[in-house]
Amino acid sequence: MPKHILEIRNVHKRFGDQLVLNGVTLDVSEKEVVTIIGSSGSGKTTLLRCLNLLSEPDDGHIYFMGPDLMDPKTNLEELRMHIGMVFQSFNLFNNKSVLQNCILAPMKLLKKTKEEATEIAYNYLKKVGMQDFIHQNVNKLSGGQKQRVAIARALCMNPTIMLFDEPTSALDPEMVGEVLTVIKNLANEGMTMVIVTHEMAFAEDVSDRIVFMDQGVIAEMGTPKTILHQPKEERTKAFLRRYRSN
Repeated sequence: MPKHILEIRNVHKRFGDQLVLNGVTLDVSEKEVVTIIGSSGSGKTTLLRCLNLLSEPDDGHIYFMGPDLMDPKTNLEELRMHIGMVFQSFNLFNNKSVLQNCILAPMKLLKKTKEEATEIAYNYLKKVGMQDFIHQNVNKLSGGQKQRVAIARALCMNPTIMLFDEPTSALDPEMVGEVLTVIKNLANEGMTMVIVTHEMAFAEDVSDRIVFMDQGVIAEMGTPKTILHQPKEERTKAFLRRYRSN
């Protein structure tokens, strides 16, 4: 069996009186692509943000490469360096160039020299097709270009796992394909990934497993074929009917 990169055990999360995650348990294995789907408010983004404690669970355990992220003795900053995160809103430094965005963390956190960080950044910017924009200010880029830079920036830290939170939801339709192609290429290269997305065709194409969340629980989980074409749960069927009718 492949070793588990992530082991999520009985995770709960509340915002005020609202229970957003209600006992979520999930494993993610090495080189596996797990995609999370579900309606708005189902808990999928909250779960993703809990995986690196951007949102701290109220209860449960999240084991990443062994250590429990919920244990106060765990060196959270050290482990977080191995978890790449790509947000729907890019979260780039708009006052910096493409290159500056990519070399900042490797220099500060991995103690790379500027030359080493620049070489790493160039290689990943080339991988995402952004090498010609290396000195461009990021606020001059299109949404699709910004998201590709954000992916390259995360890769510059040489992460063990990549988390994607609706990576195409802020993009114009014509920009979506270029970003999904980059993510698919990462999957083909064996990057372990957890992806929250509403792009069902992409989810079917790239995923090893699809997790359907509803009202804070995992309602159903299985292969893309099973979940998208032969779902067993009525909640999953209803979601897919709504999705396909839009």
